[in-house]
Amino acid sequence: MVEKTVTLINAEKTKQKDILLDPAGFFVIEIDRKEKKIRVEYFLNVYKDKKIVSGNLQKVFIGKKADALSDTIVKNVPKLLPEHYMYLGRELLSAQYALEKNKKYVQGGC
Repeated sequence: MVEKTVTLINAEKTKQKDILLDPAGFFVIEIDRKEKKIRVEYFLNVYKDKKIVSGNLQKVFIGKKADALSDTIVKNVPKLLPEHYMYLGRELLSAQYALEKNKKYVQGGC
């Protein structure tokens, strides 16, 4: 068997200033403590002078588990930037943890 040299890449967080907003829209993630569920709202961007100024609510996703919410969002909002899906996965796991451990959840930036 021939061994292949593989490049080792050290992970580093993308700087906030280098993040590109997704032209396909944005999400607002909240915890509904009364219902014991995570609520994810999907908005299409509203532009003014080529800048995102607001959003139009398109879909609402409800669930308890990050993996189920992630799978459902991928099926129902298919054209996001790959980085956006990764961000959602991280945020949904944080929201799930906060829900399960009765901790405060505040959606983080990109």
